[in-house]
Amino acid sequence: MTLKEILKIRNVRYFLMFRSSYFARFYYPIFTLLYLDYGLTLSQFAMLNVVWAATIVLAEVPSGAFADTLGRKKLVVLSSIVMFIEIAMIAVVPTEDPNLVFIVFLINRILSGLAMALASGADEALAYDTLKEQGKEELWPRILQIQLRVASTVGIFVTLIGAAMYDVNFMANLYHILGLAKPENTQDLMRIPVYATLFVAMIAIYSAINMREQKKVLPSNQTKLATTLTSLKLTATTAKWVIATPYVLFILLYYSLFEHTSRMFLTMNSQYYLAIDIPIIYFGFIGAGISLLKIILAGQSRILAESMAPKTFIALMGIATMATYYWISLGWSIYGVIPALILIFIIMTMNIFISYHLNKKTESRNRATVLSFKGLMFNLGYGMIGILYAYYYKLVSQNYTSEEIEQNIDFLASLSSFFYYFTFLFLSISAVFYFRNKRKAIF
Repeated sequence: MTLKEILKIRNVRYFLMFRSSYFARFYYPIFTLLYLDYGLTLSQFAMLNVVWAATIVLAEVPSGAFADTLGRKKLVVLSSIVMFIEIAMIAVVPTEDPNLVFIVFLINRILSGLAMALASGADEALAYDTLKEQGKEELWPRILQIQLRVASTVGIFVTLIGAAMYDVNFMANLYHILGLAKPENTQDLMRIPVYATLFVAMIAIYSAINMREQKKVLPSNQTKLATTLTSLKLTATTAKWVIATPYVLFILLYYSLFEHTSRMFLTMNSQYYLAIDIPIIYFGFIGAGISLLKIILAGQSRILAESMAPKTFIALMGIATMATYYWISLGWSIYGVIPALILIFIIMTMNIFISYHLNKKTESRNRATVLSFKGLMFNLGYGMIGILYAYYYKLVSQNYTSEEIEQNIDFLASLSSFFYYFTFLFLSISAVFYFRNKRKAIF
């Protein structure tokens, strides 16, 4: 089936558009720096991300169950609207009062977590079930590959432009051409990437509205309250099914470990790049390089995910990830970018593997709920590592002077925690898997 024929499938087409626009955030290349420029501390930044993860944990699975019973499109549309609101809040918040800034960012993180929970599983379930209705579900890994390439292509432009928007020298030249007063520091520029993201958020709303789903008609004897209770019951039933199905359970455990550990590091990548002496203007080129890497290697990721035996694949990815985190912990100037790129490839490949095997083992009636458990387990891990890292960083930073902290030496010293954390949990999960698999084969 050609790409043109695939794009004629309406829900697949708008799924690709939704995913590409939903995560096209111009402030991602300078995410940590943006929060600090608004007046927040690094500790507040870490705790706000814990709040974000906690919100998703609370909303993730119930939202998936509501998607399965009340309608998936409704949740995707609502998610895109909530996303627009949470970005608009930080676009207009005054920065004179630090307490007000923190409160607004706290609400922003709650709404952002809610938006992620609402969309998680529902958009994917809409696209996958459309394929299944047409007897084309074997195309799903290829569609994930296409989605990765489309999102990465968009990501090239977003990261290049986003980083350039935050570079004082580049923007000073642009302001001069436009006849505007030159910016003196990044705080004069911090809202520009946010405004640009607001525009892209409208594209996400448009794509969500244009998805199609058969209208769910409630039985004449069933009220919305009864349907809600059915949703919660489905959540509990699905939880029992996940726990009772070792294949799915271990797929989700490994997914959560790989994803939440890498996400925690990549959330702070702008701080990492700054610590290894990379100028801000190059953040965009690194981001564009990452997107280009995804485009080039997406096919190889799909082939690895589909062709390798699950145990071999997970073992290979685990060893590679441990080596990568160790390399990152060395804090090599400039060359420290290489392990960050390797980590991107590992996670990209792992995501295709997880989605392929999880959808294959899940029935349509509770697909969105199960996919929401995927998000739930990730965010439980993300919240846990956020708290642990914030505490560990505080302990480490006490051993350094203010001058060393300003040079990010304490931050580089804290990165070894990622190697120890991932290695311990990977070996622990693998040990449990080994003994369970010995009694009865899982994979």
